[in-house]
Amino acid sequence: MKINPIQNNAIQSYKVGRVTAPGKAGTAGKLDEVSFSAEALSFSRTLAEVREQVEVRTPAETAHFDDVAARVRSGQYSISGSAVAEKIINSIISE
Repeated sequence: MKINPIQNNAIQSYKVGRVTAPGKAGTAGKLDEVSFSAEALSFSRTLAEVREQVEVRTPAETAHFDDVAARVRSGQYSISGSAVAEKIINSIISE
């Protein structure tokens, strides 16, 4: 099997925003664009509302999650690899 080399000029032209198809003029400075339909946006909002209603946490749980998140952000939270492995093995064994 023969693998053809990547044409570096095609990659470079994409990086600068001037992707050109064979036989077509480039579009200098044009950026990729995404748009969502009204139905997709409505679905996304509805899904977020349902998740908020389903994920009810006690004040103690919320405080615990906030504490862990703060420790992760500050770099003070670490987990032992052996503790993680033990939890994984125990979850498999208990199935």
